[in-house]
Amino acid sequence: MSWFQDQRELGFFFKLAFKILKSGDIPQHIAIIMDGNRRFARKHGIEKQVGHSKGFEKLAEVLYWCFELGVPEVTVYAFSTENFKRSDDEVNCLMTLAKEKFDRLMEEKDMIEKHQVCVRVIGDINLLPKDVQCSIARVVEFSKNFSRSVLNVAIAYSSRYELTEVVQDIAYGVKEGIIKKSDINELLIEQCLYSNKSRDVDLLIRTSGEVRLSDFLMWQSSYSMLSFVEELWPEFSIWKFMNCILSYQMGYKTLQETRAKLKLRQREDVWEQDMEKSQQIISELSRSSTQFQESHQKLLQDKMKNCEIEREERVTKFLQYLDVKRNAYIMEANLI
Repeated sequence: MSWFQDQRELGFFFKLAFKILKSGDIPQHIAIIMDGNRRFARKHGIEKQVGHSKGFEKLAEVLYWCFELGVPEVTVYAFSTENFKRSDDEVNCLMTLAKEKFDRLMEEKDMIEKHQVCVRVIGDINLLPKDVQCSIARVVEFSKNFSRSVLNVAIAYSSRYELTEVVQDIAYGVKEGIIKKSDINELLIEQCLYSNKSRDVDLLIRTSGEVRLSDFLMWQSSYSMLSFVEELWPEFSIWKFMNCILSYQMGYKTLQETRAKLKLRQREDVWEQDMEKSQQIISELSRSSTQFQESHQKLLQDKMKNCEIEREERVTKFLQYLDVKRNAYIMEANLI
């Protein structure tokens, strides 16, 4: 099945409903836990791999709904690091399905370019088979400069794994002198997440009736609207989708107020770090300059400006290192 299948045109009623929804606030980033493929298979007496294929068909349909509604970014939970613990047959089936779908994306690269879709993959790609890595690399490299809409596929991903890797990377950066211990704060951690190029998650949807996040985007969804749907993923309906959007719109004001408070607190944390640094500078200047009393204000401003510039340079260099490290699989695929 195509990622860009020719969808049947929305009926009059759904067009009208979408038009009404568009008069409100539309999520700029929707994350989806596509749960229920295996239960769908058991329910209908079919093989697990058929259930997973049905799940992909539903994904193509939901991406079409998001496109029609004007949602610019979608993240889907395709494969958790925990899923590697499933039977070899099922894991192999999922890896084969993943390769097939990424290969199909490249077959449809004209459509990717037409719709300007940037495809990103978040997770530890090195955990995947080499042939799957190569299929992913081709799509990611081809679409990296498109910006009209973004599809993030979380594969070999879990939040605990992600945060553990972030801590290890930051510790390495401090050890090697790329960054300083004083550079570490919430903003730096956010910049080191797999999703550092993405918008904040506005709405997270989980199907199948489970009311938990299953280690998906735990940091990124801390200030997001959560919508838990009873339907299994292959049965997820446009009615339920519209209800999720409506629920987001009803809670939009509270969500934005909460996020504004978070951003303010993060800025205050950085400001407090700068104040501590300024006190250290004042102490140094008072010991080293006999003209400190007359010129300390300008000296302090110059020192603080230099400290800020140096910190930004260190963080930029460190993030460039992370980017190279995490995209090494693209280089290994001999694409660039």
